Amino acid sequence: MIDPLQAARQITHIFLDSYDKVTRENIETEADKALAYPHYGQVDRAKLIEQLIADFGVYSGEATSLVDENIVPWVAERKVTQSDWPLWARYATHMKSKDPGFPVRSLDILTDTVLDKCVDPARQGTWDRRGMVVGHVQSGKTSNFIGLINKSVDAGYKLIIVIAGIHNSLRSQTQLRVDEGFIGRKSADFIELHRKIKTGVGEYHVDTEIFSYTSSADDGDFKKIIAERLNVPVGGHSPTVLVIKKNKSILENLIDWLSRYSVDTDEGFPVIQNIPLLVIDDEADNASVNSGKDINDIRTINRLIRTLLTLFQKKTFIGYTATPYANIFIPEEWNNDQESVIGGKKFRVGEDLFPRDFIVNIPAPSNYIGAARIFGYENPETGEGCEGLDIVRPADDQEPYFPKTINKTNKGNLPDDVPASLYEAVQSFILTCAVRRLRGQENVHNSMLVHVALYVSWIDRVAKLVDEILEDYRGQIKAGKGSVMTELQALYQKDFIETTRKTLTSLGDYSDAAITVHNWEDVRKELRNAVIKIEVRAVHGTRNTSQLEYHNVAEINYELNKKTGLSVIAVGGNRLARGITLEGLSVSYYLRTSRMYDSLMQMGRWFGYRPGYADLCRLYTTDQLISWYRHVTVATQEMRADFDEMAGRNKKPSDYRLKVRTHSGQMTITAASKMRKHEIIRVGFSGSFKQTYEFSKEQITIKKNLDVLQSLISDLPAPFTDQGNKFYWKGSIADKVAAFIENYQSEVPGIKPDVIAAYIRKQNKKDVLLNWSVALKSNTNAKHTWNFNFSDGPRPVGLTERTNISKGRTYILSKGNIQDPPDLYFDLGLKPEKGKVGVPSERVHEARAASGNGLLVIYPLDPAQITAENNPPVIGFYLAFPKIANEELVEFAAQVKPGFEDGQDDDDDDEQP
Repeated sequence: MIDPLQAARQITHIFLDSYDKVTRENIETEADKALAYPHYGQVDRAKLIEQLIADFGVYSGEATSLVDENIVPWVAERKVTQSDWPLWARYATHMKSKDPGFPVRSLDILTDTVLDKCVDPARQGTWDRRGMVVGHVQSGKTSNFIGLINKSVDAGYKLIIVIAGIHNSLRSQTQLRVDEGFIGRKSADFIELHRKIKTGVGEYHVDTEIFSYTSSADDGDFKKIIAERLNVPVGGHSPTVLVIKKNKSILENLIDWLSRYSVDTDEGFPVIQNIPLLVIDDEADNASVNSGKDINDIRTINRLIRTLLTLFQKKTFIGYTATPYANIFIPEEWNNDQESVIGGKKFRVGEDLFPRDFIVNIPAPSNYIGAARIFGYENPETGEGCEGLDIVRPADDQEPYFPKTINKTNKGNLPDDVPASLYEAVQSFILTCAVRRLRGQENVHNSMLVHVALYVSWIDRVAKLVDEILEDYRGQIKAGKGSVMTELQALYQKDFIETTRKTLTSLGDYSDAAITVHNWEDVRKELRNAVIKIEVRAVHGTRNTSQLEYHNVAEINYELNKKTGLSVIAVGGNRLARGITLEGLSVSYYLRTSRMYDSLMQMGRWFGYRPGYADLCRLYTTDQLISWYRHVTVATQEMRADFDEMAGRNKKPSDYRLKVRTHSGQMTITAASKMRKHEIIRVGFSGSFKQTYEFSKEQITIKKNLDVLQSLISDLPAPFTDQGNKFYWKGSIADKVAAFIENYQSEVPGIKPDVIAAYIRKQNKKDVLLNWSVALKSNTNAKHTWNFNFSDGPRPVGLTERTNISKGRTYILSKGNIQDPPDLYFDLGLKPEKGKVGVPSERVHEARAASGNGLLVIYPLDPAQITAENNPPVIGFYLAFPKIANEELVEFAAQVKPGFEDGQDDDDDDEQP
């Protein structure tokens, strides 16, 4: 039975749908109308209003797009002639009924934006559209593309193929979502038992009946025998859909079966005419991108997806991903003579999968908890950003239990126990489940992720050990005594209470009415009911458990437990690392490293939406991984900023590839995955900025950078001092700036000093970028100073204070940001508008471009927070380039950041042990 509070919330949302703009006054008025119904007399009015305010506090920015100039919009005109979009209407109604706060209006606008860039299925002749939609990890991409599928079929697309990852678990999970959001019928029951059981949108009547050739069963991927038995023709009156995985035999069988609907062209290749096809490639950067050496070396999955598309006369292909780095570098050229032979027939391979026609960038809603929210981030230009949530916990005690590298040499050395941090993580999960019950979330899913290795034998052993720990805790909690009760109380009072208080003040732009501090006694009373529900599952590809220690390896099926909620600790490897959604994930124990930035982001299963329990989430990981994630966060934010800037200039996808390719800051997230290790890259820095945000603690490095700065300022004339908090110089001093940067030792992967210095000198040869403003920041309220030798004598300089996070041999600025916004334009004569704090970044860019001057601001950082008070200052800088027309690019050999090179852990997840 639906909770009265949620029912009242749902009705109030219906009342509020008629408002263009919802205010608190509107909310209170309509909430009172809902509470006037007899069933809701006991609902707490204050809680209802607080929840509604939180619902309407969530917002999403507008999507930005890079679009080929030849694409002609058509959706708006179609809506004039076609008023009825029944599949979309029922999907929107269904999503709103599941969650009254679901942003249906935003999804409506966004799916229109994407559909407008697909080809109108009513268009005659041959057409081929290629695009990509870029979202965020665990941000709702599936809801987005299911909404798009509904609209596309309303518009006239006849066949939908969703390619969902490389594992059965993800394919099955995606099929369940398609059943619920598009088909309206449980595919497994229909195909295997010939029963029509409604689900999701099936509760709302439409005249269109949709058929699926695949099902949500574990073995429900495409099979010719099932398709023939269904006897539903492709392209007929009823639209058809398939959800398949990226698998050689599956794709070959599908192509062979579909070819029965084809006719041969004059060149002898089969083609299917007049059946508009929409292909959704979920996780488009995984397996789909060709990793061969050149255009003639085509890997299997890439070859077969291209062959599938070439088989159709009319098709739109859209890749969905949160990590598009590899897709951007897919070559636009291809060998048109390449062929595939399938079932004894020849097929043309055709064009590669570069999103040549459009890329749509989806902004994250304000309630999304992603890398920036977890690790903290500040925009270096505007100063806007957010502090990281206090939910990351150290797990640097992994050895000797879990070696940092597990390979063929040591894979047989299985652990007999686990680190103390994993014991604590299990306790945190028990507490989380108990607290969620206190918050009215008794029947929700709760998941914990344990990811330490890829070998099945290791997954098996760790699952067994975790299950033994859980069973011990369960016994003590049932008895109400034992050491774990004391440990749980201490952990809750020391960690959970304070974290909840901090979270309430650091959620940023949205509020969460369910988050509140509970007293220990109330939590203790829920521990028994919480721990009884928890089970441990080993997640790997082996189903024959006869030689394994732990036999609970069933797929995690949340659908079977949707009424009571599933509480599960999932111990796994690659099958948990990409695509699959762990419902209600709260605690993650993650140690496995990856050498690829895109893989690191995809492994972040802890990203997403955490309504009512963001404060309870915990990520147990290592200092090294935290450091790497912060690098990825900064690089990804820069990449998205580049995208938005180019979208504003009406650029197309191939322009964006060029932009990323010539942006050296991005090499740290692309070189390790799909680009050659020593590929020659041409880069430019027109209109860009660089800043140091990570610094070595080694005294030899600190001393070297201090000497480089000292050499610069002693070589410059006497500084200007009228800025008050800066010593500064202006003029034709590019040679001195280049020398300083070239000799500086950087810890930031996006800052390659030799490349930047070479770039400056190359511009100078064309009499460009000769003039610079150089400033040495002096904190007027400094606790400590350092004497520098200027050309006109020694002067004390106030050291800049910045909060930081210590990470092994380096420390990182807590917001990834070194500069103060006024420093970015002190030399341009700009002042904030009346009532404003800073100058908009657009004005700064325009003024710097007009000046033609580069900017270097140097910050001597107070070492008191880093090493020791009496040590020399740590030197950092901010560097800004003006926009340069026809800039001279500089070449360098792509280098992968140390620690990101080849040699990842082995993986036997698909092998029998």
